[in-house]
Amino acid sequence: MRIDTLVSLVVIFLLLFTPAMAQASPQGGDTGGADAGYVTPDSYVERARESGNYLELSLQQAVRMALENNLQIEIEGYIQELNEEYIYSTKGYYDPIFNFAVGWNSSETPTTSVLDAGESISTNIRKSWSYETSVNQNIRGGGNVGLQFNTNSNATNSSWSYINPSYSSNLVLSLNQPLWRGFRQTTPDRQVKLYNLDTKINESEFKRTVADVINQVQSQYWELVYAIQNHETRRQSLQLAIVQLNNNRKKVDIGVLAPIEITSSRAEAATRSQELISSEVSITNAQNNLKGYLSPDTNDPLWGKVLIPTEKPMVRDVNMTLDEAVEIAFEKRPELEQINYQLAQNEVDREYYRNQGKPDVSLNASLMSRGTSGRVWDTSSGGGGLPGVGLTPLTEHPFYGEYGEAWSQVYAFDYLTYNFGISVEIPIFNRENKAQLAQIAINDRRYQTQIRSTQQSVMVEVRTAFQNIITQRESMDAARVARELSEEQLDGETKRFEAGLSTNFEVLQYQRDLATAQVNELRAMVDYQLALASLQAATFTIVDDNDVVIAQQNIDN
Repeated sequence: MRIDTLVSLVVIFLLLFTPAMAQASPQGGDTGGADAGYVTPDSYVERARESGNYLELSLQQAVRMALENNLQIEIEGYIQELNEEYIYSTKGYYDPIFNFAVGWNSSETPTTSVLDAGESISTNIRKSWSYETSVNQNIRGGGNVGLQFNTNSNATNSSWSYINPSYSSNLVLSLNQPLWRGFRQTTPDRQVKLYNLDTKINESEFKRTVADVINQVQSQYWELVYAIQNHETRRQSLQLAIVQLNNNRKKVDIGVLAPIEITSSRAEAATRSQELISSEVSITNAQNNLKGYLSPDTNDPLWGKVLIPTEKPMVRDVNMTLDEAVEIAFEKRPELEQINYQLAQNEVDREYYRNQGKPDVSLNASLMSRGTSGRVWDTSSGGGGLPGVGLTPLTEHPFYGEYGEAWSQVYAFDYLTYNFGISVEIPIFNRENKAQLAQIAINDRRYQTQIRSTQQSVMVEVRTAFQNIITQRESMDAARVARELSEEQLDGETKRFEAGLSTNFEVLQYQRDLATAQVNELRAMVDYQLALASLQAATFTIVDDNDVVIAQQNIDN
């Protein structure tokens, strides 16, 4: 009988009838002797669930939580609020303005002429008070209307004043309306249009921020999935190394394996244990990166919880062609939408400055009603020259009376003054306006070029994302085949080792190759998910109306 055949029979006998072989604990019990430190820990998810301080999270739940709590979205909301206040402030141009004034005046001046106050009057004394109120308002169309009412009283010691004290009142209605330049093209109206377009630009930028947050959350979620499953793969690889170490020790004990193989098995187990620890560090980093998008508060209890993703990478087909993807991106990408809004703002400026280049033709009209009353004296009756001294009051005079008499004249429109006029202002060269229109034309060409440039960038991004999906799908299929072949190779090599036809080194190497293949397959599956997310981001199909509503509710609250 050949020696290798005899060795094979001995190994098979030991495997079938040695209880110690069958009782090797793959779950982390005592591995015996000096190797008792090599144990297989429980899975990361099991340990988290046993601690009780964990949160199971689906991808949709993670996205919703991020949209409700993300600080960048909240910052974008402040910009929207500010823009709304700008619009509200600009509309204040059409708010009516109420004015009220009241005053008192008293003066005493020496007379130097008989014409100042009268004969034998050395000091000219005047006392007056006034009251004025008005309402003015800018109106749509560029004009301005005003309504003013004023009244005042005057008392003097002058003998030349036959109504003393006197009361006068005026009611004035005025209108100023541009007929050409500025007609329905006011500066505030232009500013409101620009602010409204700014609001649309901010809304578009807000949706872009939401899309970026969703994309980042998806990436960090799948990276956490990869980190946890990579840790599980390393744990299973360590478990295989420990089983191999235990089996080798038994074989050394019965003399069918050289003691040096225990050393190589222990070295491999130590290496895989180190890789396991390193993979847990990756989980911690992935957890923190994801939590940074989910919680805005550093004191949030979420930071103390272990996040457990509930979703696994899945193979999903793309339900659009490359041309359809590019067309969708051109329609939905916020960058292109924002440039179109900027073009609209440029058109608002063009209409405004075209109007500003016209001659200024304005209509000015006013209507004033006057009223006068007071104590009227008959100066022809003689007297000492002072009112009330030897003079007779004319009580039947139409002006005789107090304030009410003047007011009744005003509101009866007894004494009217009309004013109507048209003013014309024609710019000769108007170089400033021509330069402004030229700048607008340049901006228009710049925006058109920017659209083409952005479309080119978007197309490149979509094509890259679309083709990357195809590549990642092929990579995932190749990784799956490589993992299946590695499993077959390890299974075959293990059987050869058990039959004495292979070495411990080769078995450990195939175990390592299998772990690498499993990690590569996992990485390929996660990369495929990330490639799908990249295409969604490139076509801007990553955001739906529900996502925007959730983010907006966070701002409103």
